[in-house]
Formats: sequence, structure tokens, C-alpha cells
Amino acid sequence: MKKRLLSIIMISSIALQVVACGAAETASAEGLKVEKVVETEVTQETENAAVAVQETEKPAEAATDASIEAQAEQATDDTQKQTSDFEGQYYAGKGNLSITKQEDGSFLIEVWWGISAAQHGEWVMHGKYDGADTITYNDCVKHEYTLKDNGEVDTDETIYTDGTGSIKIVDSNTIMWTDDMEHVADDTPMTR
Repeated sequence: MKKRLLSIIMISSIALQVVACGAAETASAEGLKVEKVVETEVTQETENAAVAVQETEKPAEAATDASIEAQAEQATDDTQKQTSDFEGQYYAGKGNLSITKQEDGSFLIEVWWGISAAQHGEWVMHGKYDGADTITYNDCVKHEYTLKDNGEVDTDETIYTDGTGSIKIVDSNTIMWTDDMEHVADDTPMTR
């Protein structure tokens, strides 16, 4: 019986060791499986996050492009509104100035200024608006006309063809014309 008991204990001990080894291998295998599952899940989550970021970035880029275009259109609309605000006729003393927007975006500026009862000057130029408050030009042609007693033109003399200057927009009704060649209207506000 002693032998039998000893055999049972040995067999039980071996059985426990086998079971323990099997459990360890199973635990080890299950641990590897768990690691692989976790690794797979982390990889999948990382890939999903990357796709989500890309999908989020595309609409953000599109939104940014759209907002930039909208801002550019608004700026163009504002500039067009500003330029249409100062187009027209302005007057001061013996002078009259006309601003007309051209198809190419420039402005035709024509000035008539009385020199005497029988003589007047005419300036014709094309200017560019700076987007803030000034139109500048560098192609001014000045003519001086002398009139006959009946009002017809007696003489037409071209004084220069390369005049420079600017028109400062003071407000919606007032401008200041600066003629760099002769300073005809310096410090003279012209109003509608």
C-alpha cells in the first residue's frame, strides 16, 4: 500500500507538472495571442486615426481655400465699391475734374482749369488706384486752348505729354489733385 500510495503521489505530482507545463504553454500561447490581438488592434486604430486625420484635413484644406477665395472676392467687391464711390465730377473755383473707370481697371482723368477768360488748360491722364486712397498717373498730356471771341478754339498747344501726379480721395465727396508739373490745384479740395 505504501508503494501504491507513493505511486499515486508520484503520478499525481507528474500529472500536476504536466498540467502546469501545459497551462504554462497555453498561458504563453495565449499571451502571444493577446499580444498579437493588442498589436493588431493598436495598428488598426492607428491606421483608422491616420485615415480620419487625412479625411479631416481635406475638408479643412477645402474650407481654407474656400475662405481665401471668399476673402479675395470680398476684397475685390470692396475695391470695386470704393472705386465706384469716387467716380464722377468734382469742382473747385476755376476747375473741373472728371474720374471715369475704364474696362482695364485704370481711370481716365480729365481736368479743365480756367487760366483766363479766353484761355484754359486741359489735362488728360490714366491712373491706377492703390486700393487705399490714391490714384497715381504718369502719362498726363496737357493742352492749353485759346478761344476766339465767338468761343471757338483759336489755338491748341500741347504743353507736355509725360506729366505725373496723383489724386487723393479724402472722402466720398472730396478729392485733392496734385499736379507734379505745375502744381495747379495744390491744397485745393475739389468736391462734388
